[in-house]
Amino acid sequence: MVNEKNIGNVKHFSKEDLRFATPAQVAKYRARRLKCKVIVDLCSGIGIQSGAFAKTCKEVYSFEIDERKVEYAKKNFDIKNLKFEVGDILEPSVVEKVRKICPDVIFCDPERLPEEKERNLNSIKPDLKKLLEVYSKITPNICLEVPPRIDLDKLKELGSFEAEYLSKDNKLNRLDLYFGNLKKDRISVVDVFSEIRIVDNKNRKSRIVKRPINYIYEVSEAIIRAGLINELATLVCAEVLEGTEKNKVLFTSKNPSLEFGCLARPYEIIDLCKNNFELNTLLKRNRFGKVVIKYSIDPKDYWKERNQLEKGLIGEREAVVFMFNQDYLVCEEYD
Repeated sequence: MVNEKNIGNVKHFSKEDLRFATPAQVAKYRARRLKCKVIVDLCSGIGIQSGAFAKTCKEVYSFEIDERKVEYAKKNFDIKNLKFEVGDILEPSVVEKVRKICPDVIFCDPERLPEEKERNLNSIKPDLKKLLEVYSKITPNICLEVPPRIDLDKLKELGSFEAEYLSKDNKLNRLDLYFGNLKKDRISVVDVFSEIRIVDNKNRKSRIVKRPINYIYEVSEAIIRAGLINELATLVCAEVLEGTEKNKVLFTSKNPSLEFGCLARPYEIIDLCKNNFELNTLLKRNRFGKVVIKYSIDPKDYWKERNQLEKGLIGEREAVVFMFNQDYLVCEEYD
């Protein structure tokens, strides 16, 4: 969920709007990538992405079916080159308006369910196949935001596109599909702050090791989802560590590297502990006062377990604890 600190100076929104709002840094990055003369923003919500487009594009036209959101958007972004309008984007009248606008690029962030056991195209509104069928006749240059954890195989029916995963603060944040001339590569990952970009390269092969060395790297889920583990590991000059938890990837190396820290955060290894007693002893001996849990745990139990681990600690250092082959891997962030 996005918090108020991440959406810039936007003042008008509901609690539900905030949940799905585009983080300001993501909106700025997209606006730079989609910079053009005339852009249309479909399903524009409370206007955050449209407001960012207004800074990089000469003309921005935004359409949203929810009248309340349009009123909020107008209050949030009273900008001369930005026009908000109420409309169902698959209605012929709206399609005709967009046709007359003659946009260079069309962007759409469609509505989806708050939560699903497994993401799929059928729960996304409006129908993306119909949207592409209608609007690709106006311009082939279309960018669609889709749920970042959706299986890419489920999107093949949409045609040829670049899948770009966006990472923010070393975490998976968004997935954008680029069509037409917007497509650069088959698949990519971008850190929205630094704009470091990793693309698929089948010639890059990493080595798998069974024991951590001196440093480990916490790999962004964006890299994992994109299947670019080999590509990033070779750029970091690190090996892939075997024995980590399911759906998590750690790199390890003899020497630290900060160059790609936005996508593979480095930590210095302190030691391995087999049980809670060893862990507590190690934390006290090394004068740690705080413990950040990085292994899998039910969110409702996180603070209970963290408080238990921090019990009796009086130091000022902050330990970061991963799980490796059922052992605690105690580290400290390297900066």
